[in-house]
Amino acid sequence: MMKEKYYSIGNTSSLCRIPVKTLRYYDKIDVLVPSLRKEGSHYRYYSREQLRAVFIIKRLRFLGFSLNEIKEILKENKLDHMEYILKIRLGRLREEIEELKRKHNEAEIFLRNILSGKKYFSIDSDPEERITIEKRPEIFLYSRRKIMYSYRNEDVNLENWIQIIEDVRNEKLSVCGSIFVTYNSEIFGQFFQKDCEVEFAIQVENKCKDMDNVHKFGGFEAATLVHAGDYKDIFKSYLALKRWIDRKGYSIAGHSTEEFIVSPVDIGNNMMHITKIIIPVKKQ
Repeated sequence: MMKEKYYSIGNTSSLCRIPVKTLRYYDKIDVLVPSLRKEGSHYRYYSREQLRAVFIIKRLRFLGFSLNEIKEILKENKLDHMEYILKIRLGRLREEIEELKRKHNEAEIFLRNILSGKKYFSIDSDPEERITIEKRPEIFLYSRRKIMYSYRNEDVNLENWIQIIEDVRNEKLSVCGSIFVTYNSEIFGQFFQKDCEVEFAIQVENKCKDMDNVHKFGGFEAATLVHAGDYKDIFKSYLALKRWIDRKGYSIAGHSTEEFIVSPVDIGNNMMHITKIIIPVKKQ
């Protein structure tokens, strides 16, 4: 008679495709206590109703509910309560999906920048061979401006980079590009000025354009040069770019910006860093 009504822990494990050790753990924490224990041997036996409970537990675990939550759900065993907790869980799942999308986008950008950076090490070492005139596309940057006192350009301010990245993540914005630093001074001013207003920024999706601290960047013609290697040597690249601008009959039409394609927050090897210098220009 017992065999017709109850299932051993082994049979339950096989039928429900759940490890025996998991069933024993559920018993231990009172999530699913066997309906019957055989005297003397302490063998566990589960009822047909408990087999259904196992499938409910597996489904709820798949949906991400904790064992404590599942214990409460099984105890309540009412449609209204199930509706309530499922609506809450769906909200959390939507948030998790958005977070995964942001992580996926950031990982894609990270890989894209690494691949882009690698190709610059195969380009001619002569800086002028890496100079181009390009129409900068319009993008949107999340940024913070800060007066840097006694600022020296070679002292890359990692604290501000980290802060801008964390701000974007806290705002739950989707990063879709590099870190940008703009020096609101004359050309070379960031190397010699005692104080300098610096804008630290990171590219975000266009849909973020109406948010606070987000502004448009680009839509202008610029002379650009990719500096490959240690950032402390970037002044030489600036000099080469300035000489090229003058020789080609251009004039500077805006503040200089640096795009950190592969930066110190990407890889610790200074010789692997890739920085694009962007200087707006116009034909004289």
